[in-house]
Amino acid sequence: MRYPTFTWVFIAFVCGYITSNFLRSVNAVISPNLMADIGLTADQLGLMTSLYYITFSLVQLPLGAALDRYGSRIVIPILLIPTIVGALIYANATLFWHVALGRLLIGVGTAGGLMGAVKTFGNWVPTNRLATTTTSLVAIGSIGGLLSTTPMALVNETYGWRVIFIGSSIFVAITALSIWNFTRDTPPDITPTRTLGNPFDGYGEIYRTPDFLRLTPIYFSQLGTLLAVQTLWAGPFAYDVARFTPTQTGFALLTMGIGTVFGYAVSGPLADRCGTTYVIISAQIVMLTNLCFFVFLPFAPTQVSLGVVYALFGFGAAANVVMLPQARRMFAQQMSGRAAVALNVFGFLGGFVVQWLMGLVINAFGRNDQGFYQMAGYQSAFVIPLVIGIIALIIYYPLHHRAVRKDV
Repeated sequence: MRYPTFTWVFIAFVCGYITSNFLRSVNAVISPNLMADIGLTADQLGLMTSLYYITFSLVQLPLGAALDRYGSRIVIPILLIPTIVGALIYANATLFWHVALGRLLIGVGTAGGLMGAVKTFGNWVPTNRLATTTTSLVAIGSIGGLLSTTPMALVNETYGWRVIFIGSSIFVAITALSIWNFTRDTPPDITPTRTLGNPFDGYGEIYRTPDFLRLTPIYFSQLGTLLAVQTLWAGPFAYDVARFTPTQTGFALLTMGIGTVFGYAVSGPLADRCGTTYVIISAQIVMLTNLCFFVFLPFAPTQVSLGVVYALFGFGAAANVVMLPQARRMFAQQMSGRAAVALNVFGFLGGFVVQWLMGLVINAFGRNDQGFYQMAGYQSAFVIPLVIGIIALIIYYPLHHRAVRKDV
């Protein structure tokens, strides 16, 4: 075939990110079915779901080294093979360790979707358009998160959750072939820069950089909280506290997904136009404000009120994606892949920590007489991301203050 244009490169990586988002979020809707069919408790559900994030995090550093040495076109399709295997294991699961292993392999396989795109886009797109291009990918790729809400709830009720994972394995295989055939690491007039020697050497420099270290807690907070809530606890909260039906819960999650997509879509252009730190500070405040609803529950959740809270929460938390180009710009081009994944480790580590801890707290409060996990358990659990987010905002603020002084 002819040398692909950036349009083909963009579309292929969008398909990969749609897959990653869908499989990341799937447990939020099917959690009652998993608990009933396999006999999972809340802490097992939280641990199993969060395994995606811990394995995702562990893969990041070798992934960055591989991307800088071999390029996304080779690395990402190979990495998607465990996702196919994991989805098939999940589809046939009957025990806790089955779904745990399936979730672990899915996390390994989808670990490179966004990072591969960030690495490749940096070679194709001018620096002043990188944040916009990256957030456009994430916004469109978030269709996967939307598909895992009401549409998947309907498929789940009609065909069951196992069919969903069989279909996912087929789509992942198509995505891997698309990235291999329809992308290139650089435009035709640019020779790819490959890291020689020990590809892990640059991580020491990255993790010793003070500005980078100020960036990591707020990325841990924003992405970690979004992952913990959107991909799991937002669903059970709607079931147990608001007493929504599966279809109503799917719709509530859909509003969160729409808010997230809108946040992704506007955060990049705003960052390129107004400054990244302005966007991050403002978005963190929006996210923390909506977390206060879950902690204090000032009024009983209804379909409308919870939908609004979910949408605003997703909108605020979505600004995490503009931090990847911010981290990338702190270092030289040949270290760009490692810089992005060095930051991404903290986001998915945040997803693992926050999601699992919330499950432990919810399970500690137990169920009420009607079999629902208790409202007090959820309120206490949501204190965890709220406190983490406030601390992260305080640590990050000097970067914003310095950027403001530079502009004056």
